[in-house]
Amino acid sequence: MSKTLFFSNVIGDVTKNDVDIRFNNYMNDYLIKNIDSGYSMIFIGAPGLGGEEYYLFNILRCFNAINIHFKDVLNVDENTSKKKLDFFIKNNKKLLYFLMGGNPYSQLKIIEDLGIKEDIKNYSDIVIGFCAGAINLSRYSIVTSDADFAKADSYYGIGRENVCIEPHYNDENDKIRNNELKIFSKKYGTEIYCIPDESIIYFEDGQKYECGKIYVI
Repeated sequence: MSKTLFFSNVIGDVTKNDVDIRFNNYMNDYLIKNIDSGYSMIFIGAPGLGGEEYYLFNILRCFNAINIHFKDVLNVDENTSKKKLDFFIKNNKKLLYFLMGGNPYSQLKIIEDLGIKEDIKNYSDIVIGFCAGAINLSRYSIVTSDADFAKADSYYGIGRENVCIEPHYNDENDKIRNNELKIFSKKYGTEIYCIPDESIIYFEDGQKYECGKIYVI
């Protein structure tokens, strides 16, 4: 079964050595029900905003906190070869793709350089998108302006699901952000699903489910 999980944030600081970091409760419930000890993880980074040296360690801490331990983990970055990735896939029967938060542009470049965009789009098991990862898994990827990106932007994403995701939507009264989202919604003729840090959206064989408050632009 094809499964896709979109979420915005963890509880704690993913950019620092945070021993108390964890997923939110909706994430925990979903992951416990859907991931067993037979899985290995392909972790795809999104470097460029700082603190990325802690990303994988902290995400593994989040999984460990709910007693999920992977058979093996491959940390995919700009130096990972296609040969190494192919070898990992060949030698692990049950895989989870985890697209990390951070810089969506650098992450998409890693994916495109490895030629695995279509592989992620059509993968028949679990794919998780965290913030930048959720943006890149969308059909239309939108980057609203903030402290990291001075100018709003959009591009065609991986299209894992026929949906457009805006993460970190924690202030429904943010007029600048809402205006940017309305412009992109009109441009692409699509609704944009805005996920606060404490909520999640997941798909199972194309059927969408929401946990927590979700806003639609």
